[in-house]
Amino acid sequence: MAPSAQKPRSLSLVRAPTGLDDPATSDDAKDAQLVEALREGHPGAPAALFDRYGPLVNRVLLRVLGGGADHDDRVQETFLEALRSVHTLRDAGALRPWMTTIAARVARAELRRRRLRRFFWLDAETPAPEPAVHDDHAARDALRATWRVLDQMPTDERLAFTLRFIHNEELTLVADACDCSLATVKRRLARAEARFVALCQQHPELVRRLADGGRWSPP
Repeated sequence: MAPSAQKPRSLSLVRAPTGLDDPATSDDAKDAQLVEALREGHPGAPAALFDRYGPLVNRVLLRVLGGGADHDDRVQETFLEALRSVHTLRDAGALRPWMTTIAARVARAELRRRRLRRFFWLDAETPAPEPAVHDDHAARDALRATWRVLDQMPTDERLAFTLRFIHNEELTLVADACDCSLATVKRRLARAEARFVALCQQHPELVRRLADGGRWSPP
């Protein structure tokens, strides 16, 4: 079963800022209110941020890193970084892409740590998340093969590829998360996709997916 981050109990007992549950308020306006509450030190704002963006952060980290025993630690790291640097967010209505970018950068740092540990034989292969339908053996095999391929890719290519083709993010956000220009991320994605397709040839489960759809699609 895929890991899911849990809110610390100390956050669950504090009332959230008012207005965030009003269906008449737009998402951008809710984000702006939440950012303002965070900057003003509202005691319920951190919990509200977790409630609002915990699922998003969880998905980004899971799709880039594939889960693992330290998944919740990376989720907490993402939110701690967001709380520390919320004053740097220029557009309060852009909270979602900003949280995605922070999660991606946390994931990139973790990928580099894993690669270093693997170099010294201190870390095992990235655990693959299980598909939602557990009796779908073909999907499970394809998912595991996908993560074996991703583990062979350079960190920056893997991050860009995952954000763009697995998480379906816009190119501008992928470039921001990867700390590079739009032109650079386009070149990186082209290299990453070519490398991924070449590595897929070692795995029959993924070769069939490429043949069926003309290009790779997530299991």
